[in-house]
Amino acid sequence: MPYHIPPIFAIIKSMETKFNQPVPKKSKFRLRPGWQDRLPVRPLLLVAAFAVLLTLLILVNQPRSRVLSSAEIEMVRSTGVLRIGVDDGIGGLCQNGKGLETEIGLALGEAVFNSTDGITFVPCTRYSALWRMYDGYIDLALLSMRSFDNDNYARNTVPFYTEDCVLMGYEERPLEHLRIAVLNGTQSEEIAYRILDQDEPELVIIPCADYYSMMVKLRAGSVDAVCMPRTVSREYRERGMVIYTRPIGTLSYYAIAPSGSILLELCDEVFTEWSEDGTMRKWQEENGLVDLSDSSQAGIPD
Repeated sequence: MPYHIPPIFAIIKSMETKFNQPVPKKSKFRLRPGWQDRLPVRPLLLVAAFAVLLTLLILVNQPRSRVLSSAEIEMVRSTGVLRIGVDDGIGGLCQNGKGLETEIGLALGEAVFNSTDGITFVPCTRYSALWRMYDGYIDLALLSMRSFDNDNYARNTVPFYTEDCVLMGYEERPLEHLRIAVLNGTQSEEIAYRILDQDEPELVIIPCADYYSMMVKLRAGSVDAVCMPRTVSREYRERGMVIYTRPIGTLSYYAIAPSGSILLELCDEVFTEWSEDGTMRKWQEENGLVDLSDSSQAGIPD
């Protein structure tokens, strides 16, 4: 029987190579019915809610970061200096470069510049501080006063110190018919007039331009007592004078800056923080501003 040679195409067809293997068909991806019911929706929502809550807590508990990163604070940093008006010669608050106001100012420098090198203190009175800020000589005032009587300037909302408003004279007398001298335009004057309006209609109030004038009137017998902050009474008390046992009110002191200044918001944040962690109390103790009622009568012989 003759040998039969198969056709060439049959040979090729019978050979299996990578080139002639059948290509498998790919099936299209289809979601299974009810797939959305199998998602862990509740855990995902809990994680998202926790993340939002954590973010809010960070913003609430670290508001200083937002304030310190503001454009206005960056502008202060670019100048390299923060000029702060402070009291001139009031023991405990600011005297000879020391006191509560300087402690606060240096701490503000650390917060803004991470250094105290950029802080400049400018001694002021309640009268000179307004025009010094108006003329650009100071950026912030830390003084023994509540605010300026000017709508272009504002105070922060958290006081850095609160003290007694007291009377001082040569003997302690009842308020009825008492003649007292007060510093014009101050919280002490407001307290005196409030007592006049509400409790003692016979009280005689004599406004003065400065503490020196008040003391002159007291020495001359033109008034029976002077009305002033307890810290100031310690500076002006002379031999034979007594500070009345019962305060007639309280005075609170704030930071003052141009209205809308971010510095006021910064002061609110740090004053609150320093009050809560005991820093402000520590500074007050170190500068003799705690329990003044026990020490204000001491140090001067009768």
